[in-house]
Amino acid sequence: MDWTDQLQIFCADIGSIPGGSFAWARRIPGSGAEELHRAESIESLAASVVEVLRNGEPVALGFEAPLFVPVPEDSDRLGKARPCDAPSPAWSSRPGASALTTAMAQIPWTLRFIREQVPGLPVHVGWPPFAEQQNGLLLWEAFVSGVAKGETDEEDARSGIQAFCEQLPDPGDPSAAETERPFSLLTAAALWAGFDLPIEELRHPCLLIRATRPPEPAITSRRSSLPEQEHNKERA
Repeated sequence: MDWTDQLQIFCADIGSIPGGSFAWARRIPGSGAEELHRAESIESLAASVVEVLRNGEPVALGFEAPLFVPVPEDSDRLGKARPCDAPSPAWSSRPGASALTTAMAQIPWTLRFIREQVPGLPVHVGWPPFAEQQNGLLLWEAFVSGVAKGETDEEDARSGIQAFCEQLPDPGDPSAAETERPFSLLTAAALWAGFDLPIEELRHPCLLIRATRPPEPAITSRRSSLPEQEHNKERA
């Protein structure tokens, strides 16, 4: 059995917590199923990740928002799309910018919670070092747009997980590496949270997983008991 068959994969669909549009999902290794969570609390996501990490299992934790941006030398190109954005709107479009802004509060909070509960945790923002060590926490960007979007926020989180699994054993969109002079907001959030990452990672794109189709019907799932929330956030 390949080690990735048992990899714990989480994905958060970034959205307003007061508005009920934050949701997350995780793959249940060995079952082909997902565990889904509506907007109950961001604490439930962080606590679930901590539980797995404390058991010594590696975790891949993704967030559905633009997590690195180009900072081109030509000032006229500031705010232009990343190569990996096409054919969707640019990261700086209204949907992308809204998700990014919300993520810049939710991701540092989540990572700080994890670091405080699991001291000394190795953290990665690229697949090769994570695959080599096969331990610790891998952080990644989930790109869920267009036809890949589901009907609910938790389905968008499932789309990210599905895409990650389909791309194993070598996940990632190679066009992310074509980003001109990238600034990694994900690395900045991890450094703020207190994780030990090389400062050079601020100038590299993180692992980006692009979903290309909506999620298949869940085989089994565990959902929160809260009422269904309106799926009111779009990343066009």
